[in-house]
Amino acid sequence: MTRKVLTISAFTASAFSAALLLGATTAQADGCQGAACYNLVETPPVYGTVTETRLVRKAQTRRRVVPARYDYVTEKVMIQPARKIPVQVEGQYYSIQEKVLISPGGQRWEVTTDAFGRTTGCWVYDEPQYGFRQRVVESAPARVEYKVIPAVYTERQRRVMVQPTRVVHETIPAGYKTRHRKVLVSPGSQHWQRAGY
Repeated sequence: MTRKVLTISAFTASAFSAALLLGATTAQADGCQGAACYNLVETPPVYGTVTETRLVRKAQTRRRVVPARYDYVTEKVMIQPARKIPVQVEGQYYSIQEKVLISPGGQRWEVTTDAFGRTTGCWVYDEPQYGFRQRVVESAPARVEYKVIPAVYTERQRRVMVQPTRVVHETIPAGYKTRHRKVLVSPGSQHWQRAGY
């Protein structure tokens, strides 16, 4: 695309007037007078300046691929779960001393011979007989208890995508160049004009 602007030089009118005066002066200098005298009138060429704006680069749309962007995040990771371990607990015992009956005692018939050789019988009362013995008593039975071991955690870094790959369209505007060029508007001319007019 070319845009032209024509500017005509300002010296056109003044140049034409100078030519007329020159012709008249020449005729008078040669002594030619009257209706038979003619002057050669020259019209100089007229030049102008053309301003042209040309398209040197068309508008373009360019695709640009922006790669994905990644970052690292820190996260807590369990490397060993919580678990229970059985623990055998023995029973609890203690010793006590208790009084026990050894002989209940009671009434019995007893036959004896006295000092005169006579046989006699009588009832004899025996007291109960007691004694002491040690005995082991269970205070708490044996049992199984569970010991809880908590889970074990650690921290690790993981690479994650924070922005996916995308396509960006960039528009490059058209480029123009302006230049000024001198052009001929009128080639000029010559003609004879009767002197005195």
